[in-house]
Amino acid sequence: MSIETRKERGESYSTIAGFFKQYELIYVVADERDVIRLRTNYRDPREDVYIYRVQVPQENVRRLFLDYIRSINELKDHPGWYNTLTTNCTTTIFVHTRVNPGHPPLSWKILLSGYVPQYAYEMGRLDTSLPFEELRRRSRVNERAVAADHDADFSRQIRVGLPGMP
Repeated sequence: MSIETRKERGESYSTIAGFFKQYELIYVVADERDVIRLRTNYRDPREDVYIYRVQVPQENVRRLFLDYIRSINELKDHPGWYNTLTTNCTTTIFVHTRVNPGHPPLSWKILLSGYVPQYAYEMGRLDTSLPFEELRRRSRVNERAVAADHDADFSRQIRVGLPGMP
């Protein structure tokens, strides 16, 4: 699932406008081929994509998933608004984690989304057997996604060789 702005046809994204209820909030429910390939193979400029194996109890994953579904259903009757700082792709995920016991405390690293993987690493939620920079380097999947572009086994192909993956 990807939490994004719902832009209207011909509308472009503006960080500043994102502070002022300019964009509706949407959850995109798609397979990895759609969500990851869009970023690695088709957007211009292309985005760096990383896949990390999160180390949390299975029951936490279930609660998180059900909370996502609850929010998606609520948006049907009560539209939500994207906010560049407080209700974005990263902070909204963080809010969902509050359904779980022992959820991480709020940190400035949540507000500056580029630091979220480092924060998860520091909280012990990612594989810590490698230094973080090495884990990050190995977790980048762009080249694998480009190579597996039309492969029916895309999801497995982008994970080959990733730290902590079966």
